[in-house]
Amino acid sequence: MSQRGKDTSTMDPDFEEYKHKYYKQLRETRFKDKLSKKTVKCPICPDSRDYSYRDLLRHANRIVHESKSATFKEKARHVGLTEYMEMNSPTQINRLESPSKINSKQNVNDDLLVWPWMAVVANLPVEIKNGKYVGDTARKLKDEWVKQSYHPDKVHPLWNWKGFSGLAVVGFGKNWDGFGHMMVFVKAIEVNKHGRKDWFDSERCEDDKLYAWIATDEDYKSHGLVGDYLRKHGDLKTVSDVQDEEKVKNSKLVMGLKTLIEEKGKKSEEIMREISKTEMEMATAIKEKELITENYNTEMKMMQEKANYQLKRIAIEHELSKVSLEAREKELREREAINKTEQKKLDYEKMMNEKAIMEQKKAYERMLELAEEQKREKEKVHQKIIELQKKLDEKQRLELQIEQMKGALEVMKHMEGDIEAKKKMESIQENLKESEEELEHLEALNQALIIKERSSNDELVDARKLLISSLGKSAVGRPHIGVKRMGDLDEKPFIAAAKRNSDNKKEVSENAIKLASLWEDHLRDPSWHPFKVITVGGSCKEIIDEEDEKIAKLKAECDNDVFNSVVAALNELNEYNPSGRYPVPELWNNKEKRKASLKEGVEFLLRKWKAAKYQTKSAYY
Repeated sequence: MSQRGKDTSTMDPDFEEYKHKYYKQLRETRFKDKLSKKTVKCPICPDSRDYSYRDLLRHANRIVHESKSATFKEKARHVGLTEYMEMNSPTQINRLESPSKINSKQNVNDDLLVWPWMAVVANLPVEIKNGKYVGDTARKLKDEWVKQSYHPDKVHPLWNWKGFSGLAVVGFGKNWDGFGHMMVFVKAIEVNKHGRKDWFDSERCEDDKLYAWIATDEDYKSHGLVGDYLRKHGDLKTVSDVQDEEKVKNSKLVMGLKTLIEEKGKKSEEIMREISKTEMEMATAIKEKELITENYNTEMKMMQEKANYQLKRIAIEHELSKVSLEAREKELREREAINKTEQKKLDYEKMMNEKAIMEQKKAYERMLELAEEQKREKEKVHQKIIELQKKLDEKQRLELQIEQMKGALEVMKHMEGDIEAKKKMESIQENLKESEEELEHLEALNQALIIKERSSNDELVDARKLLISSLGKSAVGRPHIGVKRMGDLDEKPFIAAAKRNSDNKKEVSENAIKLASLWEDHLRDPSWHPFKVITVGGSCKEIIDEEDEKIAKLKAECDNDVFNSVVAALNELNEYNPSGRYPVPELWNNKEKRKASLKEGVEFLLRKWKAAKYQTKSAYY
């Protein structure tokens, strides 16, 4: 069922019926013609006096709200009279006679509208539950109108002591988008002749369609639930007023933005200068790093080759001795009777073999000492380099002093006949000779230190390469110290991911191999460099650029384990072989997951040799 009217504080269905009938009766009798006069009698009270328009309206409201002697019907008829007078006041008759002016676009800027923008909706569905009038919630109404693309900001159903009144105020916010949504919302309902005029002027009908209109000064000033809500939550403004306020706000905003842009521009220039300075420093640092890395790689290569040669020679000698002893032992065991001479010879060979083992042990220990000594020598060389730098400064000072002495000497040559000048010239020549000798000594010392440092580095590099080569060939299982190929892609995460996505073993294997091969190709591509440079603690650092197209696709489509495996291989390649982009062997501490030192590698090899020696002795006895 539906309810109509503004003030529904005393309404029920029968009350609504009486009110509507009397409202229709007043409209048919053209009572508004009488309202245009200065005084008029109350059409309901037969013995009433003459009232002005305001006094008659006050009389009707008093009967409805305050009279205790008035009957139910009389109150309903006075409510109908109140609504008819509000719709047909002397100041509104011209508007009612020309409704097109209200909707005219030419006059909308001058009409007083409720702001924030609001619309009034009537004839909402109402039901009676437990003696109360109830209807749809504000949330449900708003969701329904949002689905219809009307975009209301909020919906406020109007209630009184009887329950839901069938009226609601729909808010559309304060901006111009809300104004446009409000106009579309109201026009969509008014197009079916369900506007404000239709609601108050139409005959009673049983249709369930909604009535809606823009909240104006008429609604704002009206008595009842709608007027009370609008006065409490809104103000009356014209569209022109709102536009003027928007212009002032926009002007202030533009000025503020201009000031902000100028400040940001200055800040941007400062940042660009800092970036340019940082780029120059980075370029210098990168060149220095490349030079140091190249020298280090060359030295390590030579050291590894030397260590590899020594280890191969020791391994061959040990293997020959082992084969000879095994053959001899087998031969002796096959004999049924062993004479004393042969037994002595066997003991002698055993003793010699133990001596050879001791010599090999000494050789290993010597290699370890050599590595430590080379390390100390390298530290000394670095210290010498620092001293050499100081000497270089001293050398430059001496060169400058020599040049000054030479200049002074040339001046003295032109001062012939002056004994003092001649003595001074001889003194300068003697000092010049001493300075030149000191300079030659510094240059010789500099060259000696450079040669010593290169020699030490060459030995360390050769020893490390030889150690990597030996451990790589003899590695079984996963030892404490071994060789890791830096930049190799771990395939285990790919297989695990494929198993989670499929139960077919053949399909799992094919998918894992296919995906791993694809990313192997990407990793070997030198033109793909998904890194960006950041500054951490005043120093520059390269990190993975997660906005790179391939990296972003990998992160979105694959598991975290697969993503981390590719990123780890990429970082290793960028550190060890950024130009070639192929795996490089490196001495590795598998327990602590880091690069192993030369000392750790030699100690591991020595322990391995001791274990092999113990096994050989056990087998012999």
